[in-house]
Amino acid sequence: MHTRHLMLTLALAGALVAGGATRAAGPKFFGDDPISRDPETQDASRVQPIEMSQQFDFVENSFLGAGDRSPLRANNVNTVDEVPDSSWFTNRAGAAGWSARDRARGPDLGSGPAPGTWTIVAAKTEGITPGMTVRDSAGDVYFVKFDPPSNPEMASGAEVISTKFFHAFGYHVPENYLATLQPASLVIADGTRIADEDGRLHPMRTKDIEAVLEKAARNADGSYRVVASKALAGTPVGHFRYYGTRPDDPNDIYPHEHRRELRGLSVFAAWLNHDDSRSINTLDTLLKDGERSFVRHHLIDFGSTLGSGSTRAQASRAGNEYIWESRPTLVTMLTLGLYVRPWVKVDFPEYPSIGRFEANYFMPREWKPEYRNPAFINARPEDRFWAARIVAAFPDDAIRAVVESARFSDPSASQYLVDTLVARKTKVLMAWLNGTNPIVNPSLSAAGLLTFENAAEAAAVAKPAEHYTVEWSRFDNATGTHDPAGQETTVTEPRAQAPEALLASKPQFIAARLRAFRADRPEWAQPLMLYFRQADAGWKLVGLERNP
Repeated sequence: MHTRHLMLTLALAGALVAGGATRAAGPKFFGDDPISRDPETQDASRVQPIEMSQQFDFVENSFLGAGDRSPLRANNVNTVDEVPDSSWFTNRAGAAGWSARDRARGPDLGSGPAPGTWTIVAAKTEGITPGMTVRDSAGDVYFVKFDPPSNPEMASGAEVISTKFFHAFGYHVPENYLATLQPASLVIADGTRIADEDGRLHPMRTKDIEAVLEKAARNADGSYRVVASKALAGTPVGHFRYYGTRPDDPNDIYPHEHRRELRGLSVFAAWLNHDDSRSINTLDTLLKDGERSFVRHHLIDFGSTLGSGSTRAQASRAGNEYIWESRPTLVTMLTLGLYVRPWVKVDFPEYPSIGRFEANYFMPREWKPEYRNPAFINARPEDRFWAARIVAAFPDDAIRAVVESARFSDPSASQYLVDTLVARKTKVLMAWLNGTNPIVNPSLSAAGLLTFENAAEAAAVAKPAEHYTVEWSRFDNATGTHDPAGQETTVTEPRAQAPEALLASKPQFIAARLRAFRADRPEWAQPLMLYFRQADAGWKLVGLERNP
């Protein structure tokens, strides 16, 4: 027994060191743990706009190894392994009373551009999609983008659908509305300039509007279906990178490649085929909060998601291979083109409003964006598990409601997109809810009964565990030491009773080390450390370490 207790003590100590390596010496838990919001209290009024080159972003991430690749746990999770609300992220998944209609409304607070005259105040200068910036008759500013003639409704549908998904996941996104543009309602504001093919600026004229409209899908009555993206609140101060921190923002203290919401973004991007998830499709804005200013970080431009490639149907390569990969390129060259990438052979149904989007060949673990993303590369099993739980919280009726908000004219196209998203969702959950110990929602009653759930089983992507093991200990918060209580116990149901002797000692903290076992799910055996603090009504969960 002495040897057994010594081994358990060493194991628990190792878990403590690994799980708390980033915390300073002192108590493991404080009175306000777990925090639900990051304390971003510093004034960021000195933030200046940052310019970014798309070309250098590609080179830096593809060839220069941008970001810290150290195998670190996400830096910004709280003590129960969740992401607190912040200027980056807001927890919305699973919110009580949040209906399918709420998800379908997304971030939209109004109904889009007001009817009447739209005044063009700027030409669209970034991205590949034709567009313009307008001020509506109510004085609000919108960025207007069009569908390509080859695929009416495609880019606009992808934009509004994915915006609502990413808002539901928890990210800050613009209000994106479907609207109808009448060319006769457009006027050009004095001083509006546009660049020609050589990059030289000249005053915008009617023929410049006509040149934009020539590249857009037109309705039978001469109008245009567009996405009107309402200008974000605050002052734009540039894009954020998926690594490092912003040096002029005192609240930006976690390296972006080690932020869980950016690592977990890889799971959402794979589900929705957001292969264009790169820095150019982000935007930071400076806002006021009383006497101080702060930076809010947004994801923008979802026209290249699902089956849309913005100006054409998405390429078959999207999600399957980086723009530049040496190995398949070399193999193709050495075989004189006889080697054919597997994704080239994938068949896509003919839905112009959907583009190229499918679920049969889709492999979540193999999915890739346009080029390497440091945060995606650093994603660990617990980061992807966190994101997969958010996907699991998105019910099928809400998926349908979001798709129907795109108002596709072909009902069969809407149905195909719903079915494809549901099928891809199942694959995402199968891959990443089973990638680590799937125990969730632990609770310890006043009488010491520990109950929990199995996320993979609840999502119907795995059979029940064959058994679970539990090791109990009394935890000293001041010294970080564990005093084992009893021997390891095995249970076949998701519940276990704490030892009577442990409860009788009236500890301030109780710790439990859980593992789940299935012969076909070896990843489940990763340990999960739980910490409970004595509270007035019983025991409160204050610590959860997945893969400690």
